[in-house]
Amino acid sequence: MNAISHSRAYMRSMATRNDHLALSKTAREAISICKAAGFDLVILESAGVGQSDASIVDYCDLSLYVMTPEYGAASQLEKINMLDYADLICINKFDKPGALDALQDVKKQYRRNHQLWTAKEEDIPVVGTIASQFNDAGVNELFDRIVKAIQSKTGIAWNRTVELPEGNSTGKTQIIPSKQVRYLSEVTEAIQAYDQWVVSQSTIASQLYQLEGAGQLLENVKAIIDEKSWNCWPIWSWEISN
Repeated sequence: MNAISHSRAYMRSMATRNDHLALSKTAREAISICKAAGFDLVILESAGVGQSDASIVDYCDLSLYVMTPEYGAASQLEKINMLDYADLICINKFDKPGALDALQDVKKQYRRNHQLWTAKEEDIPVVGTIASQFNDAGVNELFDRIVKAIQSKTGIAWNRTVELPEGNSTGKTQIIPSKQVRYLSEVTEAIQAYDQWVVSQSTIASQLYQLEGAGQLLENVKAIIDEKSWNCWPIWSWEISN
């Protein structure tokens, strides 16, 4: 983010200077400056200090709450205020174990908070994403929902050049299945096992080569003994007996 250098994009990081604030005191003035500079879209990210801070909704037309599956027990969701105020909810790192359970728990909590008992599953604005994965279906769905939510709340319609598939894409098969999150370790273990097998086979081959050589030597010695025994049996016999 700090490497952004383009006439159409500007990024500024501001410290809160307070342990109990998610936003800087100058956030509103900074947004006004960006508006005056002619930027079409201003994205404000809070520090995310905990469960009770929802002050960002006072600064934004559209609020997005990003969380991960590791929030603890389902009862902890009742303490997250942003589930009451956020227009969209994103569960990132969706490739981690328990992500599908987290998605269902968050959707249930969102239904309770907003009393959407009869709402369709695809109408609940909760999306699972894997931001580290290129062309992730969840990220594409989240982008589509954000664009539609901005148009619905502000009346601003953006012309999109990329058509995304309709419907909920959360839970589609990923490039790396969740059961194979240890794939790099498995690759390393397979390579180490192969190296050990190569060493053992090399040792066996060396031993077989040595045995073959020893056998050849015995054959040569036997041939010499037979030759000497044939030419001078009495002397050889005497030497053997002594």
